Amino acid sequence: MLKLQYYGQNDGTTVPDVTLVGDPAVDQPALLAAGYVSGRIMALKTSAVAGRGTVVVPCDASGSNSPSYAGMIPYGTLINGGGEYATSIGPSGSRKAPIVRAMWKGTVDSNSYNNLLDPNDPTSVATGQSFVVGQYLYCGGGANAGLWQSSAATSVNAGFTSPIGICTQVPTTAAPQLGVASLI
Repeated sequence: MLKLQYYGQNDGTTVPDVTLVGDPAVDQPALLAAGYVSGRIMALKTSAVAGRGTVVVPCDASGSNSPSYAGMIPYGTLINGGGEYATSIGPSGSRKAPIVRAMWKGTVDSNSYNNLLDPNDPTSVATGQSFVVGQYLYCGGGANAGLWQSSAATSVNAGFTSPIGICTQVPTTAAPQLGVASLI
């Protein structure tokens, strides 16, 4: 979940790259399975589905989605995830995937950041956080696509490695949110 303290610029015109059927029992699990979780980093792309046009998808900064592609470029952060309320993506909502960009500040919960000791190694033991207040944050890639990380995604394709945020709060047991000052 994303909680904004400084709102930045909201863009409510983007749509998810998921077919919504109008039934919350179908749409909500489909959105969650596709990575449309509040606080996740999104990228723009042209949908492979005819007529859908430009969509937002969880950003894969590693380039692992294609041998010839050097990684997606982060566009913004998803404000609302899948759900049945008017402010969410789904049948009762606008069916849009609203994002925030332009230097927002806030917190994201553990569904939106990588809490592994080494965010580039999905087998590392989650014995501690590698986040440090004042240090850069990066977009994840591969299995960690769309997640905030403390180090850049790695790939044989030299994916997108520029920092996209600054850590303003390290997650703890008492306060498990990651503080983010966005650079995108």
